[in-house]
Amino acid sequence: MEKDCRETALRFLEFREKSTSEVRSHLIIKGFQEEEIEVELQYLTELRYLDDARYCSDYIRYGIGKGRGPVRLQHELSEKGIDSALIKEALEEAFDRETEREAAMLEARKLLKQEGELNEKTLAKIGRKLHSLGYHSDVIYDLLGKLRKS
Repeated sequence: MEKDCRETALRFLEFREKSTSEVRSHLIIKGFQEEEIEVELQYLTELRYLDDARYCSDYIRYGIGKGRGPVRLQHELSEKGIDSALIKEALEEAFDRETEREAAMLEARKLLKQEGELNEKTLAKIGRKLHSLGYHSDVIYDLLGKLRKS
């Protein structure tokens, strides 16, 4: 029995929300025609099964909970096909420099607790971890400077 485009899209969305681009890519891989895909994407958007703005905000909130910074979140959302203007707007709502500093400090404290002592090796490890989590370089350098002084 041949599945239709709508059923395939709905099954793909069944367990977690996805971006419009992710659904489009999935349907292309499944062999549906571009015109049919666009009709279904429009239908799913009208029903609010697809909403890239909501997806973006939810993804950022989830990422913040996991300790991710704005640079990494921007990259991840771009990879998921979210429009750069939408990403920028959502990140500006979620992060300002102060909230980014607070989030970075929280992650640094977690590592300090694991390491037990503050030395250059630990500071380097904190810097690498914060970079991998996607915090801006100036935030990382400021935080490391504050930790050195403490």
